[in-house]
Amino acid sequence: MGASLLVTARETLEASLVIGILLAYLAQTKNRHYFPSVWLGVGLAVAASGLLGTALFLTIGGLAGRPEEVFEGVVMWAAAGVLTYVLWWMGKQGRNMAKSLQGEARAALGKGSTLAITTLAFLAVFREGAETVLYLSAIASSSGGPGVITGAATGFGIAALAGYVVYKGGSRYLDLRVFFRVTTIILLVFAAGLVGKATLAFQAAGIFPGTIAVWDTSHLLSETVGVGAVLGVLVGYTATPSLLQVIFWLGYVALVVALYVDLGGRPREGRYEEPFSPIGSGYQHILYRVLRWPRLTTLVPALMGLTLVLLLAVALFGIDVGPFNNQGMLRWGPFLGEENENNLFNFVMWIAWLPLLSLGTVLLGRLWCGNLCPLRLVTDWARVPVERLTRKGSPIQPYMRIGWLLPVAFILITFFVKWWPVQTVARYGAIMFLVILALAVAVGFLFRRGTWCRYICPVGGWLARITRLSPLALRADLAVCASCHDKPCLRGTALAGRCPAYLNPSRLESNRYCLKCWACATNCPPERASLKLGWRFPGAELLKPYAPDLWESLFVASLLGMYMATGHRSVALAGLPWPLLFFGMIALTTIAYVAICAVSAPLAGISFRKALTVFGYIFLPVEFSAAVIAFGDDALEFFGIVQPAAAVLLAIGFIWSVILGVSILRNQSRGPLRAIASGVPLGLTLVTILFIWLQWYASGTVIDLT
Repeated sequence: MGASLLVTARETLEASLVIGILLAYLAQTKNRHYFPSVWLGVGLAVAASGLLGTALFLTIGGLAGRPEEVFEGVVMWAAAGVLTYVLWWMGKQGRNMAKSLQGEARAALGKGSTLAITTLAFLAVFREGAETVLYLSAIASSSGGPGVITGAATGFGIAALAGYVVYKGGSRYLDLRVFFRVTTIILLVFAAGLVGKATLAFQAAGIFPGTIAVWDTSHLLSETVGVGAVLGVLVGYTATPSLLQVIFWLGYVALVVALYVDLGGRPREGRYEEPFSPIGSGYQHILYRVLRWPRLTTLVPALMGLTLVLLLAVALFGIDVGPFNNQGMLRWGPFLGEENENNLFNFVMWIAWLPLLSLGTVLLGRLWCGNLCPLRLVTDWARVPVERLTRKGSPIQPYMRIGWLLPVAFILITFFVKWWPVQTVARYGAIMFLVILALAVAVGFLFRRGTWCRYICPVGGWLARITRLSPLALRADLAVCASCHDKPCLRGTALAGRCPAYLNPSRLESNRYCLKCWACATNCPPERASLKLGWRFPGAELLKPYAPDLWESLFVASLLGMYMATGHRSVALAGLPWPLLFFGMIALTTIAYVAICAVSAPLAGISFRKALTVFGYIFLPVEFSAAVIAFGDDALEFFGIVQPAAAVLLAIGFIWSVILGVSILRNQSRGPLRAIASGVPLGLTLVTILFIWLQWYASGTVIDLT
């Protein structure tokens, strides 16, 4: 009853306001003789809405089993879709409702036609009436309770009374702004509930893949009686919700919020500026005292290098360390892992380091590259004798700057890691790291400092993308930098030298190449304290997106295929030769992305190249989730959390991609209608990716609800 009362009160109040404003305008312009035309339009709209409701009721009542669930799902999703438009329209146009209607009435009167006034009243009321019966049908489908009619009648009475009060000039007794604000929030949750219920119906009908139940609260709160039944109608409460139901519920809320709130920054003085909250007011803060210590990024990587040497010795010479005795399964206390050799090297590298590296980069940016990785020191040390002899650094060759070099390096090393038993036999893993070390030394010897980290390192190529999602960033105070003429952060000082990635710290606007080495902050004078760490919305630089890169965008699509090849759980795919599966999946997803952009570009009103360059970032969060599942498989299996971890990661990645998608389409498309049109193929692609991974890692049976 509660949901039907709320929906009817909301929608019929809007209709009452529309008619009240229209009648008031006709009275003010001395056109009262058009009143019968208005009431004729109202009567026709009410009759048409009643016919629509009767048709929906008879259709639902005449179906059973799978067809009933499909139809109910369609009705509930249609209701949620229309409700989404209503919420968006009210948020954008609600304040100008009176002026808009008066303009339409003025145009109708200009035609001097009774039919025009009748049509205006009919359309104004039928829109609300059609929405109302659609919502009530959805409520009846999800609850099936007899209180729907009672609630609807009560809501209609309340709305009619409120509309009469407003028409008579008593608007001071009803704060419409508060009313619409509160009901908008409530109806948002209600619409999300419809999406969740419809998802469950489609799963039960076999249209959507079945997924595991997230929880079971039936013993605490039943969904059929009492409070649980009310919550089931209002917010879509289910005692045993499926994982897909929860993901779509949260995804819908995220989508609507992203439509209302602009999370990205705004252009200022020709530059992009993202919302950014710096940590501390100056360099007296204890954080900067630590970060500005010149030896920090030398001593810590040196210690990590010593640790790596010890681990390589353990792997190469089969040294027993504690419970890691190089025999049987990998074990440490109660944990077991059937795939890895029982060696400390394997545990540290594949169980601990690899997943922590992924998660740490998303949270903290490329902290590993600038503060922990020993290869940065190795390449710098290899460059020292060359610079002493030549007294200058070698320039970066043009072929080193091409955008596909980093992606190719990462893809190739992944191919060999998954082809050879690198992750299972410790000695092979150690040999691979020694080869990478030798390549880093060679690059450091041949090219200037920073070349390995920025242009070649396969791990750096991987981290450069996902660090764009990080909420932590290093940014400069533009006002302070504008008054600085000597630019010590750019040119370097005796304390820390210049940026190893050869960036301009005062113009830093992306996390992509920033190694978090703190050289710029160390060189910045304390009295200026321009360069600071701070927090931003996760992935803020992708909401427009800022500085999109064609190769990076294509890289995201290619890696989706690579992770499917490495992390799949398909018997059919497992039977394919590894090279064919690996490179075939990469080619398939890349071609699919190009085709989707070819469809979406004209819909969005942008060029094909621009679509290729920006739309790939929509899939970056879900690609990251797939990466953790595929690359962190050893760790997830070791701790026995494969399914719950995959469920959480896929949910976060999907919802995050929805938010980015809404923002990118809103900023790149030529108008809201084009954004919606282009979002359809991109949204279907995102849902397809989610379905594939859920089928592999969270498949389950959904009980028939009929």
